[in-house]
Amino acid sequence: MREPGDFARLHLDLRGITAREADRALRRARLGSLVGDDHALIDLAGLRAMVAEAAADPGWAAGWDAMVEYARGKRWLSDDGTSVRVHVER
Repeated sequence: MREPGDFARLHLDLRGITAREADRALRRARLGSLVGDDHALIDLAGLRAMVAEAAADPGWAAGWDAMVEYARGKRWLSDDGTSVRVHVER
């Protein structure tokens, strides 16, 4: 997480790593998995835990909630609502 307060640009940067390596690392860390060549499913709880300090701020939490609701409206959440589909940048 480079910019935990930027809720408009959530993506997975895979420059310098192969898709296979990225998928393996995501699964090993229990943070998600790749879905095809252009997207990944990322665990929301794991993502939020990565920025625990920022997440303690009430303003940050409101931005997070708005981002999740936006993703829900776009149908970017998994069926159970625990993961978000993000674009992969190479």
